[in-house]
Amino acid sequence: MAISLAGRVALVTGARQGIGAAIAEALMESGASVVITGRDSGQVSESVSRFADKTGANVQGFVGNVADEADVARLLREVPAIDILVNNAGGFLRAVDTLESTRAEWEQQLAVNLTGPFLICRAVLPGMIERKWGRIVNIGSITASAPALGNATGYVAAKAGLIGFTRQLALEVARHGVTVNAINPGTVATEHLRDYLDTEGAVSHDALTASIPVGRLGAPHEIAGIVPYIASDLGAFMTGAVVEINGGALMA
Repeated sequence: MAISLAGRVALVTGARQGIGAAIAEALMESGASVVITGRDSGQVSESVSRFADKTGANVQGFVGNVADEADVARLLREVPAIDILVNNAGGFLRAVDTLESTRAEWEQQLAVNLTGPFLICRAVLPGMIERKWGRIVNIGSITASAPALGNATGYVAAKAGLIGFTRQLALEVARHGVTVNAINPGTVATEHLRDYLDTEGAVSHDALTASIPVGRLGAPHEIAGIVPYIASDLGAFMTGAVVEINGGALMA
């Protein structure tokens, strides 16, 4: 059976570049109409134009902070019927351990990587439950299953929390035809990783590659490829799952 998301509306947060952009494109290619989010109006507008030109799909932009309740409420007023939600926005730039981390850094990491997904899930669920169909995909991190030095402590805690939230929510809404799953990517060659390496300087590309059994970093489309399946009718029996895609760096 071919994957078709025709007639479905998907919201992908943090879709301007990297894994989020690849996911948005994969959903468009499967027939979904896609809404992308971002805080910078110029960047969102540029991304919408780029996606529309490349795929010919129906794509819409929303400018706002997905970790802010008022912005999330405004988003649902503008796009009231969301069938597929991909919580991709997140990340960090500064590696900081627990002793060095400030409370502000800790709370900022939780807001971006955990509170934002919670707020959007809570907002879209009533519509999904009413329609008896919905797909939520949370993008976690390999650090949720295998913490390592060189991360931000708040980021690791938030991503681990996102996995727990995914499983709990999956239980709560399974009887309503709504599935909730997570993807934990390993080290993927994205603009965000490049910025991190440029900022930190302590970790090299070669060192990262050496820790991956397949001998290279992942590509965004290799993470995105599974999302249309999870979001389709073919994925209806899959919920509460955590998919590890990491080139063999972690074998659960």
